[in-house]
Amino acid sequence: MLPNMSKYKTKYPGFTLIEMLLVMSIIVILTGMSFSAYQNMQTTIRLNEFVNGLEQNIRKIQRDSMLLEKKSNETWIYGLGVDLRGITTSSDGTFGAYYPFKWCSGFSDYGPIQTRSVVPNYNPGNGDYGLGNGPWPTTPPFPIPDSTNCASVNILLRYAPYGDSSIGIMGAGKQQVSVYLEPIYRDDLGLDVDPAFILFESVTGRAFFYDDSGYLLNFDYESMKPLSGARPLTIRIKPPRGGNGKKIIISHISGRILVEANDEP
Repeated sequence: MLPNMSKYKTKYPGFTLIEMLLVMSIIVILTGMSFSAYQNMQTTIRLNEFVNGLEQNIRKIQRDSMLLEKKSNETWIYGLGVDLRGITTSSDGTFGAYYPFKWCSGFSDYGPIQTRSVVPNYNPGNGDYGLGNGPWPTTPPFPIPDSTNCASVNILLRYAPYGDSSIGIMGAGKQQVSVYLEPIYRDDLGLDVDPAFILFESVTGRAFFYDDSGYLLNFDYESMKPLSGARPLTIRIKPPRGGNGKKIIISHISGRILVEANDEP
């Protein structure tokens, strides 16, 4: 009689094919979830970096305007500001740039009514706003030209808030965020337009908003007083792949700057 061969069979420990496939599937799922979480974290970091950088740059411009020291060979400077004409997200995938500037007057020093009026460069005696169609100089080129001092009449020149090395773009690059400017009311047209410039007045730091043609926003041009319920300048910054992001709010006249969660999807 043949011996029972089953007791001589060797059993090896291992996994079945189904078990291996199940483990591999779990690993793939966990890897995908980790990569997605990493991407979201990177997007949040980039958004926060841009928001914080823009906020600090605007605060620096406002602070500099209140502590501005005019050089002996310069004319009076109405104030310092930020050129926002190129900051919004463009079709080529870049969010553009924003430039600091100073508004040079045609007066050697503080004193004439245009330097101390209710709004910069306004003469209430004859309703004169200076050059151009509005209170602004003729529409400045983009970007605003470099210069070292205010030696010309009623022009915008580039300002270097962090020294000579900062003359130029304060922020630019491939699209890491989406930037939008909320429209503000222009009284003479009776409609909302996109803001283009923030100006912080010398000494006072008061904030004024202008469109790209040089008109003052949030103001009644007949009474030359702020409109009731004047809107702040709101810069909305969102992640490129969706999400609410954040917004920077600059109050009209007071110049108060706030950073809040974006309340629009």
